[in-house]
Amino acid sequence: MNVFLKSIPYILSIAGGVFVFDFSQKYLHDAGWIDLMDNVAASLLAIPLVFLFYDYSNFLITRRVHKHQHTNLINTLDGYLFKILGQMKNIIGLTRIEVPMQDINLNYKKLNLDIKYLRVIRKNLNNLEDLLYKSDKIEILDPQHTQILSFIAEELNQILNECKYHNSPKEIARYIETTLSMIDDWFYATGYTARKRTQNKSNNK
Repeated sequence: MNVFLKSIPYILSIAGGVFVFDFSQKYLHDAGWIDLMDNVAASLLAIPLVFLFYDYSNFLITRRVHKHQHTNLINTLDGYLFKILGQMKNIIGLTRIEVPMQDINLNYKKLNLDIKYLRVIRKNLNNLEDLLYKSDKIEILDPQHTQILSFIAEELNQILNECKYHNSPKEIARYIETTLSMIDDWFYATGYTARKRTQNKSNNK
C-alpha cells in the first residue's frame, strides 16, 4: 500500500504526459503550439522517470549499507557474548561451552565467583548495552534480536548485583542458567551455525 501511494504522483505525471502528447497530435494544428505541448509532455514523462531512477538507486544503496551494518553489528555482538561465555565457563567450571549449548546442570556449591571474571563480564555487558542503545536508534537489529539482548543484559545485571549485594550461590546459578539459555536463543535467532559454516567455507577457498 505504501509503495502504491508513493507511486501515485509518478503515475499521474506519466499519464498526464501521454495525454498532453496525444492531445497535441490530434487536436492542434499550429506548429508552435504542438512544439510547446510536446515539450510539456516530455517534461511530464521525464521528471517522474528521473525521480523513479533516483529512488530505486537510493533504495539499493541504502539496503546494501543497512545489510553491511547489520552484519558488522551481529558479529560485534557475537564477540561480546563469546567473551561473556568465556567467563561463565570459568565461573561454572566447564572446560568448554559449545554453541548451540546443550543442557548444563550447574552445581551452585562449585561456582568460582572470582572478581576478575566478574569484571570482564561487566566490561562486555557495558559494551553490549552501549551498542544495543546505538543500534536501537538507527533500527538495525530486528525487534526479536533486540528483545533477546535486552533479556540477556537484564540477567547479567542480576548476576552482578547478586554477587555484589547478596552473594547467594543458588540465585547466581539460577541467573546463570537463564543467561546461558538466552545466549543460546540469540545464536539460534541470528543463525550463528549457518553463518559460521559459510564463513569457514569462505576461509577455506
